[in-house]
This record gives sequence, structure tokens and C-alpha cells, in this order.
Amino acid sequence: MLRLGLTACLVLFSSLSTYVWADEDGSFTNYEAIVNELKASAEEKPMPTHTEVNWQDVALHGGLAFATSFMDVSSPSGTAGAGLLKGVEVSLGMNLYSEKFRGEAAFTMYGQDGLQNGLKADLHEFEARALYLPSLNDKTTVRLGLGLAARYLDLQDTSHGSATYDATTPVSVLIVGFERKIAPSLTLGPDLSYRSALVSDSFDKTAWNASFRLNATF
Repeated sequence: MLRLGLTACLVLFSSLSTYVWADEDGSFTNYEAIVNELKASAEEKPMPTHTEVNWQDVALHGGLAFATSFMDVSSPSGTAGAGLLKGVEVSLGMNLYSEKFRGEAAFTMYGQDGLQNGLKADLHEFEARALYLPSLNDKTTVRLGLGLAARYLDLQDTSHGSATYDATTPVSVLIVGFERKIAPSLTLGPDLSYRSALVSDSFDKTAWNASFRLNATF
């Protein structure tokens, strides 16, 4: 009799093992149905997706330009003169995770040339600049920027004998220009910039620079 009772209990529990209590009214819910419902809910949740890097937003740039600098100086001996220096600029840049923002570093070497009143100048310049590049259309982009530059100027004064002076002058830079696409990875265009000395004890006070540059994107 005991064995028969145990067997009946096992059969009863076996038949109820796939059900769980769900409602206060005494109804039962199938366990497998709950598992399937939870599984379906988990599958509906979107899985994290891998974001591909847009390499156009971090593109590298290299530029080569014909550059000029119109400067107005007054030597420590008191001789004032102005003139135009001509040179070559080499630049490297990188998009700052957007096609509209770019950082550039440029080195410009000007040939020694004569200014007014017996002055001769030899100028090298290193510049770091940040640019904002809004598009006018599919092929033309405006260049607006701010920068800092160091100008290394050797000045020779031959108005009264011969004397040589040198100055290393930090300057602030304001830039406006544009570039036009002439090929998928090439642009061409001019820049105009104004430079103002950040120190008062330099004879290299202000200058206007202009360049016409070819830029390649890698």
C-alpha cells in the first residue's frame, strides 16, 4: 500500500513539474511558455553594433605653397623700412575628427631680400594653426583660422656702415582663405594672414602673409 502511494505521488509531481503558480485565482502557467517568452524578449533587444571609423574625418594632409611676407620693420639703429619677402611653405595637417575642423603645422623659408633704406632681411617661420572649413559648394571650401607662429628674423642694416640684428618673435595669426577641389584628393587655393607680435621688444612688429597652396589628402 505504501509503495502504491509513493508511486501515485511521483506521477502527480511529474505531471505538475512543468507548471508554476502564476495567478491569485489559482490558474497555472506552463513553465516552457515562460522560458520561451523570456527568450523571445531577450532576442528582441538590439545587440551593440561596432561603429566603423570614417577615415575621411581623420584624414592627413600635406601642402606645398608659394609664400610672401610683407613686413614693416625698424632696426635698433633707427632705420625703418618695408618690403616683400618671397619663399616656400611646407605644411602638414590632420582633420580633427571632422571634415570641418583641421589642425596644421607649417614651416616657411624666405629668401634673403632687400627692404627699403638699405635694410636686408632673412626670415624663417614656424606656425601652428587651427582651421574651420565651411563648404560653399561641392568643390569650394572657406578656410578661417587662428594660430601662433615664431618668426626668426635676421636683419642687416647697411644704411650707416653695416650692422646685423636678429630677433625671434612670437606672433598671433589670423587667417582667411579658400581651397577648391581640382581632383578627388587635391585642392588649390590662396591664404591671407595677418601677424602681430606678442612681445613689445621686437623690431618685427607686424606683417601680412599671403600664400598660394596645393594641398593633398591621404
